[in-house]
Amino acid sequence: MRRLLLVSLAVSLAAVLASSVSLFVFTGDSQAGPSSEGSPSQGSLVDGPTLPEEDFPPYSQVVDNASPGHFRAPGWEAASSNPAGYGKDYRVADPSEKSKPAQFKVKIPATDVYSVYAWWPAEEVNNPASRFGISTASGVRWTEVDQQVDGGTWVKIGQYEMEVGESYAVQVSPGSEGQGYAVADAVAVVRGVLSSPPEKSYDDSAGDGATFSASHARHRQVVRVARKHKGTRYRLSPPHPCRAYRKEDCSCHTKVVFRRFDKRLPDSPRYQWRYGKRIAKSNRRPGDLIFFDENRNGKLEHWDHVGIYSGNGYIVHGSSYYGKVVESKMKYIRGFWGVKRLRLR
Repeated sequence: MRRLLLVSLAVSLAAVLASSVSLFVFTGDSQAGPSSEGSPSQGSLVDGPTLPEEDFPPYSQVVDNASPGHFRAPGWEAASSNPAGYGKDYRVADPSEKSKPAQFKVKIPATDVYSVYAWWPAEEVNNPASRFGISTASGVRWTEVDQQVDGGTWVKIGQYEMEVGESYAVQVSPGSEGQGYAVADAVAVVRGVLSSPPEKSYDDSAGDGATFSASHARHRQVVRVARKHKGTRYRLSPPHPCRAYRKEDCSCHTKVVFRRFDKRLPDSPRYQWRYGKRIAKSNRRPGDLIFFDENRNGKLEHWDHVGIYSGNGYIVHGSSYYGKVVESKMKYIRGFWGVKRLRLR
């Protein structure tokens, strides 16, 4: 009897220890510290579901305002004055005209999670609060987008669970009166959270870079390269070596991306901060480096965080929280520190 009691106590103690270890691992992944690079401040992926293992067939569809049978915008005017638009032209609407939303028809092959991107030419006369509506499995979800900035490239709107079928799944509303023109140019719907928009649209035939300086165009190319790393597994470096497309933490990711543009950055957010020109947060643009003091101790250390701004409040970054390189909203990461812009030739 005594021996049986001792065995029972040993089993109980082992169970308690196992549960304690599990609890430690869970909470350690969502707290500030060395293992939390890129952790959302609210502890989960706020703008979409937790990242799955994406082993489904790839799928993407681009719909332009000139796509026959896939676009309608009653009351919207055609415009082509800005060559940074996608294709030959785009549509604009003044909110005072009370126009109905412009709509893009998209074919969804299976009910799943899809990333939605949009393209527009950025101008000061555009609306800083245009409204994009996405048809999801739980109804239409609306989000405001500043179309005065981040133009001439694919900008992520968000990720959504969308239902199988073909419908006008993406729409643009003129928004509030007196703020400027809403722009409906092109959208891309790509299956998965880690998926990037189609690359073929980045060449000059689509209008990319036609009105920008060479430096500005190069910075948008930085985003394109950064997105190619999405899904790469996370591993802290140092102590492990930085290996492109194999294992990358936040500063390894920025290091290998900018190496493609002849910039030799050290593998540390603290030392990367010493490079480039500091930019006001309100003036950030795609291709800039975004730094975070996640420990909130008033200084950047090796364990703090860095990512590459991709537009509309998103950054591409190596995140230990998600265990891979992802594109997620920067506002949910603790301790914004500052923006740096590297000079590219």
